[in-house]
Amino acid sequence: MSLAVSRRRSFDATLFAATMLAGTPAFAQQASTAPQAVANPATPTVATPANPDQTTAADPQSQPEALPQPEGDIVVTGFRQSYADAIRSKRNEIAITDGISSDGLGRFPDLNVGEALQRVPGVQINREAEGRNATINLRGLPGEYARLTLNGVAFAEPILTEAAPLGAFNADIFSAIVIDKSPLANAQSGGLSGNVDLQIAPALSRKEGGFVKAALEYNQLGDKFAPAGTVGYNHHFSDSFGVFGVLAYKKENFRRDTVQFNSYSPFSAGQAQANAGVLGSYYARSAACPSCTGSTTTTGVLYNSQLRQYSRLNPGDLYTGAAGAEWKPDDRTRVSLTGFYTDRRLPKTMQYLSIVGNNDTSVLTPRSDPIRLDDGRYVVTDFDFTNPADPRSSTRRLGIRQSSWGINGKAEWSDDAWRLSTVLTASKANNRSEETSIDFDRLQTAAGNGAAGTLRTGAGDVGNFGYVLSPDPLITSAVPNWFWGGVADPTQFYNSPTNAGRTNRLQLTGTQSYATNELLAYQWDVERTFQDSVLSGIQAGFRFEHNKFISQGYRTQAFGLQTRNIDGSFVQTAPVADDFFGGKLGNYSTNWQSTRYDYALSKLLPVTLYPGGALSPAGFNIRYNDNNYALYNFTNQTDVASGYAQAKYAFDIGGIRIRGNGGLRYEYARNSIDSLDRLSLTGTIGSPADFRNNNYTQRYGKLLPSFIIVADLSEKLLLRGAAYRTYVRPQPRQFSPTTIVGNPSNGIYSVTLGSPDLRPYDSTSFDASLEWYNRPNGIISVAGFQKRITGLIGQITDSAQLCPADGTALGLGTLRINGDRCESSQIFTGGAVPTPFLVTASGFQNQENPITVRGVEFNLQQSLDFLPGALRHLGGGFNYAFTSISGRTATGADATLPGVSKHNANVIGYYETDKGGLRLVYNIRSKYDLASAGTFTGAARQVKARGQLDLSASANLTETVSLSFDAYNLTNAIRIEYENDPRLIRRADYDGRTFTITARATF
Repeated sequence: MSLAVSRRRSFDATLFAATMLAGTPAFAQQASTAPQAVANPATPTVATPANPDQTTAADPQSQPEALPQPEGDIVVTGFRQSYADAIRSKRNEIAITDGISSDGLGRFPDLNVGEALQRVPGVQINREAEGRNATINLRGLPGEYARLTLNGVAFAEPILTEAAPLGAFNADIFSAIVIDKSPLANAQSGGLSGNVDLQIAPALSRKEGGFVKAALEYNQLGDKFAPAGTVGYNHHFSDSFGVFGVLAYKKENFRRDTVQFNSYSPFSAGQAQANAGVLGSYYARSAACPSCTGSTTTTGVLYNSQLRQYSRLNPGDLYTGAAGAEWKPDDRTRVSLTGFYTDRRLPKTMQYLSIVGNNDTSVLTPRSDPIRLDDGRYVVTDFDFTNPADPRSSTRRLGIRQSSWGINGKAEWSDDAWRLSTVLTASKANNRSEETSIDFDRLQTAAGNGAAGTLRTGAGDVGNFGYVLSPDPLITSAVPNWFWGGVADPTQFYNSPTNAGRTNRLQLTGTQSYATNELLAYQWDVERTFQDSVLSGIQAGFRFEHNKFISQGYRTQAFGLQTRNIDGSFVQTAPVADDFFGGKLGNYSTNWQSTRYDYALSKLLPVTLYPGGALSPAGFNIRYNDNNYALYNFTNQTDVASGYAQAKYAFDIGGIRIRGNGGLRYEYARNSIDSLDRLSLTGTIGSPADFRNNNYTQRYGKLLPSFIIVADLSEKLLLRGAAYRTYVRPQPRQFSPTTIVGNPSNGIYSVTLGSPDLRPYDSTSFDASLEWYNRPNGIISVAGFQKRITGLIGQITDSAQLCPADGTALGLGTLRINGDRCESSQIFTGGAVPTPFLVTASGFQNQENPITVRGVEFNLQQSLDFLPGALRHLGGGFNYAFTSISGRTATGADATLPGVSKHNANVIGYYETDKGGLRLVYNIRSKYDLASAGTFTGAARQVKARGQLDLSASANLTETVSLSFDAYNLTNAIRIEYENDPRLIRRADYDGRTFTITARATF
């Protein structure tokens, strides 16, 4: 199991490449005339701002000539330039890569970095992610399987529980983004699916002068505006010393509306009896339903048992900047310093939910006959109800902050035969999420709670949705007195101290999650090149990287709130009730209440401290009995020492130039985790004394071979093949190291086994790419890949681990397996007769079963400048990616790719002259699966196929002033989840259209 990662670029080469930036887009990030080349420059495998053309990626004789440019007045800026830059970069690299470049206006004409990257074959954006986090999937694998780098160097990513949110970065500081799909021995580890390199051009590669940009974004849903501005300046004090700086600000002010069909349940036998004319043939005759016949089926009929109308408003700010200096004291030496900072703040994200459920106590009346689903089940999609289960107004504030900074210091020396380089990196990131919910409920009672309504799901057609609730208002806060639920129910207050008298409820709870990510690294590289030899070069290097991830997590309770200050004005009509879902959701309910959040907090705080407890950073009492405290308070530190060597070759066979390299990388890692294990529970709420500190340490080594070959079949036709091993470490917060023993309930202990010794996932990969550069600024290519992955994480199924003979370390005594039960030597005396305590345990471990991901990627890009007249200003492209998976999980089930479409395509067309241009992009992806854990009825969910049309236009008013207009989701697409059959709809998300107008000037 020593499969592992090898990655694409030579750090030194990437970072200290000698060749100057050429062809980077215009204005502040446009390359100046390249200075005289340094003797024997660096030898990277992937383009970087310091060496975008990769002129020394292998033997100089093997490099293709510069692409000829069309004659005449064809514009080679703007959209045409950005695609030409990406083609040139791809052609001249050794590794198998794809990428995007900013356009002639120094921008990525997309809503964010993630939206821009989905134009690349093999990349899919995760639209499940709320808040425009813009996480991506790469080659059929989740975003956390990819390594995010900046100018080829790893940095501290602002991660919490998922992949790095690309929405935390303003694209204005980047000149290009390159995805290396076949990382080699000189590349950093950590990118099993590939490396995503965010590139910032260095100082001497930038054009002298500055630029200023002002933009205004309009989000149609909610009628919201958001300004943005960027300013940058580049100055060359001489040919050998330059500095640059870019500062970008963006106001965020957008909204997403969602309707969640949160659960489906079967009508009870009693409800079937009450509606025997409609339901009787679907239930077996019983004492509860003597009129039932079971003539159609005896499995029953489903109905939607909880519906949520949900709107999320996201106001905030994004600050991003980059600066650097570069010095060339002589033609052989280059020293540079580059830094960046980004800070995304959304402290007052508001979530408004109207939640209404039904259960066996509710009175239900079908208004339509059951329909048969594709999986054989039946569902009623239209029904009346009375006495619903605890209708709720839930108002939640989510404070989000995602920040990261990094500094790279680089130095390189080279002559005709040798190159020496070094890089130092310091970086730190934070991701904070603070959510607090204030809910008011109308409780269900045996006599009825006075509420009623009608629900029509639309059977998957959101335009046919119908929803009515009464009375209006459904929810109120006008309660004279509130009584705390006690230690057994610490998040609730009721209008009566007794169960029989309770008709109203107040709930206050929250989740606070914090992560800090730190990185310090040093790298040294040396390369020796040879002339007129099959062996064209030898390169070796060493790297040390220190990673530290600090996690904190809390759940809070309602004890100590100043409930005497609650009045009827706490609750009002939700601010989104009048324009929910942009009018595309049929007839939704406007009987929707929300809490005046800031007013409520001003009345409820400060809280009284719970005896023996403590307050969370948000100012509420901590629930130590909740797993968040135990699971998410830990430190995970990994130190990695690595070394590599690779040999480069170039030779001719039958007039075909063959080039490439083979290498070997070895990494040794020491991982240390300090966590809290909960071994007891004081009272019911718990206390810090219930936990003990624990340290887990593991060491492992990874041997990562790699090999790549490039055959120049002709001046226009290239064939590449690569084989390599890679690996990726599990995201620290996804699988907690902590073991938790819960307080026994009815004679049962629940145990969560920690996962401190999880190993990295390993992959053996094979890639091939055939590329035909048929004409200037054109490419037709097809690529295929296979990744065999081992060590994926799944549920523990071994009974010896779930029920070990010695459970004393967990406070459970000795354990034994009795049939399908795990019994403790401790005796439960709370039942009719004394019985052994039962233990139910769960946990995660690396699975032995491998899975294999395969895919094919097709890419066509053409400039139609050969056409006559106005048609020569046309251009465009088409790309398509197919991804599949094979293998089985530990339980024997077929492996799936949650969140990944099997088919994904982009169609791109543009028209551009020297006066401006217009681009249309249509992205479509096929249906895809979500994890089965997302449903209450136990089946996996799917997301329907979805297409989106975006538009970008620009006008050059003068040589230095331009205007641009961008429109996103012109098709007004809706994202829809369903369960096996589209008629069993589970969720619909609506973002609406977004428009941006931008003015830019250079000086």
